[in-house]
Amino acid sequence: MQLQRSTIAWATALVIGGTLAGCGGNEPTEPTTAASANRDSGSPASSESSSATGSATSSGDSSSDTADLPTDLPAEARKESKEGAAAFGKYYYEAFGDASHTGRTTVIEQLDSKDCGVCGRGVRNIQSDAEKGWTRSVNPYTIRNVEATKRPDLGYEVTMRVNVVAHERIDADGKANGKVRAADYTLTEHLVWENGRWHVLDWLVT
Repeated sequence: MQLQRSTIAWATALVIGGTLAGCGGNEPTEPTTAASANRDSGSPASSESSSATGSATSSGDSSSDTADLPTDLPAEARKESKEGAAAFGKYYYEAFGDASHTGRTTVIEQLDSKDCGVCGRGVRNIQSDAEKGWTRSVNPYTIRNVEATKRPDLGYEVTMRVNVVAHERIDADGKANGKVRAADYTLTEHLVWENGRWHVLDWLVT
């Protein structure tokens, strides 16, 4: 139950100035593919493939963990339907952008599957920056063209276009210490319905 993909790279997509020029691993990054990494000045920080292997129960399972969902999750995103999958997938990535802005990852950790490796790496990246007092100056993501397609194995594939506005990484004093270039990419998520709600099992940027 995993997205068909080539190797994924988390690559640097930014313009660094002043004292950050030699900081390497401390630079803010955006997820991208290995191919797009070659067009940017930075090099991939890591190269990993998905290892999502979780199994999902049928909608008839009597157990439910819906109490753990964010209170502002739209009603549509709580439904086991094509429209519900699309609404949930959109909410998740918007919440991911908000987490990068606030440094708080509680909401996105409520939405993904424990088997989602790329989700966990994203959470750890945000938490690592937050420990240093670093966050993004804004929620950088604007999402459009969200579509859900039933997968032949399990769940739905949700695709969307993501626009990343040019923004800064700021420190605890509100001072900029890095700049991230504007970008536009396609995000593909694999969502499964388990225990009465959707879970993000995997996602891929192309």
